[in-house]
Amino acid sequence: MTTLLTVRLTEEIWEKDMSEEMVIGPTTDGYQRVDLKCAAEHMEVTIVTEEDFSGVIYTRGSYSAQKLPCFRDLKSGTYFRMNIPFDDCKTKNEGGLYKNVLIVQHDDYLIMPGDAAFDLECDFRKPKDVPVHKSVTTEVFDVIARIMLSDADPGGKPIPEAMRLKAINMSNVVSFQPKILRNQKDEL
Repeated sequence: MTTLLTVRLTEEIWEKDMSEEMVIGPTTDGYQRVDLKCAAEHMEVTIVTEEDFSGVIYTRGSYSAQKLPCFRDLKSGTYFRMNIPFDDCKTKNEGGLYKNVLIVQHDDYLIMPGDAAFDLECDFRKPKDVPVHKSVTTEVFDVIARIMLSDADPGGKPIPEAMRLKAINMSNVVSFQPKILRNQKDEL
């Protein structure tokens, strides 16, 4: 009789809809900075946390496979680096605009409040002519790197553009620093 009751209580816990009681939503709490470097064939992402972090980082859509380079199981630390290939890890290519979403999840299995997501973009669409010799020019591409705060919950609502924290740089490197971005947004 006791065993049956325990199983029944466990089933009831998992059957309960928590969507009204637990809101995940976007957060920057606990993150000192997120850096993005757009290389020729991949995105190099560096995450620096304010406190020791254990959990998983992965690109959206890559959790179930749990394979490098798209997924990392981190045991402890405050500094992490991940290379996300343009031709793997669910990276989207929209005519030279490479996009992906990086999820930072504290629990190995569940997305919970306090987890974060960052939209990453490497934009190679803007060509420019560069003189190689006085009579020869070649076309190269300017790179624009962007990081934008997103919702770790795949079922979450999109953040309105006016409220979205973002860092954009007209070079191949950008740093998303939540404390600085929040202060700049407050001044507007």
